[in-house]
Amino acid sequence: MSEILKLQPAEAYQKVSEGAVFLDIIDEEGYSVVVYDGIETTQVTLLQLLEKLQWLDKQPTYIAGGYDETSGYKAANLLHHQGFEQVGYVAGGVQAWFQDGFQVKYNVYGGCSTGSCDTGSCSTGSCGTGMSDEEDFGGCSGCSCGH
Repeated sequence: MSEILKLQPAEAYQKVSEGAVFLDIIDEEGYSVVVYDGIETTQVTLLQLLEKLQWLDKQPTYIAGGYDETSGYKAANLLHHQGFEQVGYVAGGVQAWFQDGFQVKYNVYGGCSTGSCDTGSCSTGSCGTGMSDEEDFGGCSGCSCGH
């Protein structure tokens, strides 16, 4: 069995640009004050991820990032222990991502301040995974604004 990769932001960005799926782990209330930007992400809580594991394809590489390193690690660990072999997390979370010069977005109200999702990942209606809502996170409920 493979190991969980602790990736520096530049390494994570490179893997995403090569086709890895990026999971932006948000808090259990579905809010995210600061989110990753400049890459396609799927926002999901740890509970939503757990509920949808059986429908996820185990072949892609999954990179988890959250507000802090711990939330990304928890998601990567969950995937790893469910048989996903290519998983990693962002060392230092979104703060390290920002400090290394990568884009972030700030949601002033922690979710949807204008009635539309400010994160960009919900604008497609499929959380940016290329999968339909039914296959993915149930009506895009993994997004912080509930799309």
